[in-house]
Amino acid sequence: MLNEDIEEQDGYHYDFTTASEWEIFIARLEEIIHEWKVTHVPLKSSLKHGQLFTSPWETQHETLSFADVDFTLTRYYAKINEEEEPTNSLLENDSEAAQLQPLEDMMSMENDFIPVVFEGNRSHPHLLSRWYGLRDFVVLTPAQGILVTSESKIKILLSSVCIAINNSNCSVPVFIQVLDPWQNFFLGVCEARGVRAEYEMVHLRRVPPHCKHLTGLLNVFKSKVGTATLAEAVTVSARLCYILRDWTSFAWMQEPPDLEFLMGEVGVGELGTLPFGATFDPVSELVLYTSWYGLRETVVVDSESYSDLDPSQAPEWRVAIKMADKPVCLLSEYLSEFMHLCSSNRSMADLLGDLLQHQQPGPTLTASLSVLTESRVPTISKVLGQAKGTFSKDKTREGPVSDDLLMPILYFLFPDADENVRSPYPEYLTNYLIKDPKPNQEMFAGMKTAPVDSLVWRLAVVMSHATHTLGGVKAAAHLWFEFCQELRFRWERAIPIPGVVRVFPDSKTCLLNQKLQMLNCCVETKTKRENALLSSSTDDLLTDESEDDEEEFFDCEAETEEFLIAGELPHRRRPKHSLWNKPVGRFKRCENLRLLQTGEYLYIPITQDPTPKTEDQLEEDERVMLQLGTDAQGMELRTRMMSASLLSDMESFKAANPGAELEDFIRWYSPRDWVEDDEVDEFGQKKGHLSPRMQLPGNMWVEVWTAAKPVPARRQKRLFDDTREAEKVLHFLEARQPRDVALMLVSTLTHASVATLAHHAAPIEVPGLEPAVRHIAGKAELLSRASLADMRRYEE
Repeated sequence: MLNEDIEEQDGYHYDFTTASEWEIFIARLEEIIHEWKVTHVPLKSSLKHGQLFTSPWETQHETLSFADVDFTLTRYYAKINEEEEPTNSLLENDSEAAQLQPLEDMMSMENDFIPVVFEGNRSHPHLLSRWYGLRDFVVLTPAQGILVTSESKIKILLSSVCIAINNSNCSVPVFIQVLDPWQNFFLGVCEARGVRAEYEMVHLRRVPPHCKHLTGLLNVFKSKVGTATLAEAVTVSARLCYILRDWTSFAWMQEPPDLEFLMGEVGVGELGTLPFGATFDPVSELVLYTSWYGLRETVVVDSESYSDLDPSQAPEWRVAIKMADKPVCLLSEYLSEFMHLCSSNRSMADLLGDLLQHQQPGPTLTASLSVLTESRVPTISKVLGQAKGTFSKDKTREGPVSDDLLMPILYFLFPDADENVRSPYPEYLTNYLIKDPKPNQEMFAGMKTAPVDSLVWRLAVVMSHATHTLGGVKAAAHLWFEFCQELRFRWERAIPIPGVVRVFPDSKTCLLNQKLQMLNCCVETKTKRENALLSSSTDDLLTDESEDDEEEFFDCEAETEEFLIAGELPHRRRPKHSLWNKPVGRFKRCENLRLLQTGEYLYIPITQDPTPKTEDQLEEDERVMLQLGTDAQGMELRTRMMSASLLSDMESFKAANPGAELEDFIRWYSPRDWVEDDEVDEFGQKKGHLSPRMQLPGNMWVEVWTAAKPVPARRQKRLFDDTREAEKVLHFLEARQPRDVALMLVSTLTHASVATLAHHAAPIEVPGLEPAVRHIAGKAELLSRASLADMRRYEE
């Protein structure tokens, strides 16, 4: 007995209470169905014509596995606004089984033959919605790369779906996708309230002859219903499709692009525009759909020998096109080539080694562009001849781009060097009262690029031409080299850079545009400084008497009235200032303000202009300020850096107003820090005192005023060293590699590309085209403000 008990205990016993993989799979299906709340879905209002196509579709996804195979369960449902109460005919039916939303949707003819838009491997709306007219359904799809082809596996999946539907009371159809994905083969079931609908498909290589006409299809339909005679006539909706694939005898409406405009005579119009269009007709097929809706089988005949479905008599025509697979589009190619330049690792020395080695000081081959005045700067043609004579023995000096192609490009960038200006810059770059006349400019108002048709804009466009047409990265490097040479030439001769708004660097534009604005500021400051040095020698020859006479010209009438009131007359005119304390650097008198101590009129001094800075310099200053720390030494250094401009203004004020006090400076420089009293001083102006902020111990203003000397602005140390700043800009630009240049120009080129797209789309009246262009412009605006290193977003 003991041995028998041991044998019974060691024997295998199957635990039927343990859930199998199949049961876990079914339970997971039921759980997801309950989470999505697709049980007992109420009947909704009838669908309107084409509503399944026009309504937005939403999806819900869940992952699950069965037998080591991953599946995705996806719910597709249309977001339809329920404006009306359900008025379906099925609501009046006494049978609750008939009141199912899928049955109502299948019986509706309002969404027969809805269009389907394919986006990659996906369609909108789903093909099941087009075939069965469903607004809400669930699809079980195997993971990518896994095919369900065996009949046994298909039956297991269908059985699992049927069990889950019955256990959860799911009232929406559930489909499984089997066979190859390209076949779009779905099997499904919908079961609720005693009604079961099976969705079956047949995939045939060839259409049977009897199914090519309506008569044969009606016979198939009646055989599936199970009766040859029906109580009512069958209602039919039909559509015939006609495909046109060859129309070579017709002219292509799109004007073919000029693919070799840079190989011949280069014109201004071609240089300033980006190419647009496809190299061949992007439409591969033209499809005509003729449709008939709600026809009774008794009024239409369509057989092999005769057909009432005449396309010319169809009540509805629809035309669709099928685009060629990846057509060659010029604008897209330009942008793609430029993106490759952004990722290039080649340096200027590798690309232009010979040209850089033979670089000589002074005028170069193409950098010596000039203004219109021939006596000041020689024209390009003259410089070209001189350079050819100088380097005629050295054949390796010529760059990748020949002179015949390079000269028109440089004249296009710097039109003031051409005797016959053919491509002047627009007036709105120099006159703020004139606005850009091009339409839809508000679409690009937030772009952080450069003004339309400015120097940076043109440079980005011609750089894309050079990259795509003239030789790739070598041509781009050569063009950038000559561009930098021209900038240095203009700086050395104080020639303004055209096509750049002459204001302080605008942080709303790209960095390259700010650098060129900074260089123009340097040129302007250099010109003013040299002119001031010439005029200062004349000012130093003025005598004290002439200065006194000039001052008496302003003060004579006022002082004479004061003496007459006092009953006295001046016996003689005495000089107001000694030789070592003469006022210097006066701009104009500051209304009727007088100095508190001497009573002389207060003069506004000539001060140094504020220091312009580009955004990278501002970021560098911010980093330096943060690195100084919060200790006493750091605070002192920070104060010195911030008070440089204040010290310069105080010194200019002291030079223009001998005998002035800090209070006088405050009255002019910061009037809010001067508190007036009701009393009047001896000179007829109200007395006052400094604000509490200015009276704090250790006040920076007091310390700076004490340290300030009476030095006019022209003799001070320059706050803005134009020579140093110009060299910094030129060094920054000359040190850029081709990749860096492309990164600086990519946002402007994107702006120009979107503007080209908007220009060609403007005359086309297609619904949805303008919002699509505006959406692209919004994306480009976000990209223009992104980091230069974030190129993945441009590639997307």
